[in-house]
Amino acid sequence: MDTRQTCLLYLATISFFDLRERRIPNSITFGFFSLMILKEIFTAPSKISASLACSVFFSAVFLAAAAATKGMGMGDIKLAAAIGYCSGFFKTLCSFIFASLGGIIFFMAMRLFNKGTSKIPFAPFVAAGYLLSELVRGEAA
Repeated sequence: MDTRQTCLLYLATISFFDLRERRIPNSITFGFFSLMILKEIFTAPSKISASLACSVFFSAVFLAAAAATKGMGMGDIKLAAAIGYCSGFFKTLCSFIFASLGGIIFFMAMRLFNKGTSKIPFAPFVAAGYLLSELVRGEAA
């Protein structure tokens, strides 16, 4: 199983939990993150520092967003770190831009149809954004 397939499996799993329970289990995220780090240690150790930098960058952006909006949870921050680590800067940025746009459209539609929601699960939008970023770059698995 390559990195993209592993990432898609991770995103599908946490999307299920986020939709059902409105939370992302730490055990799944840490397991995925550990698997990606071990894989990189054995296959491309020279990429570890860049991957970690990307992970730290996106988790810091999400931490700032969570602090400013009170809308994101710690699971979303850890999700940003994990996806940043395994996907690189451009694909992660595209994934989160697509995810954010999808979330905004969903939120506006819910408001328009008076189906107000207090908390939107973000992981399914990230999964869709990741798939869309794969398609945009012509690298769909």
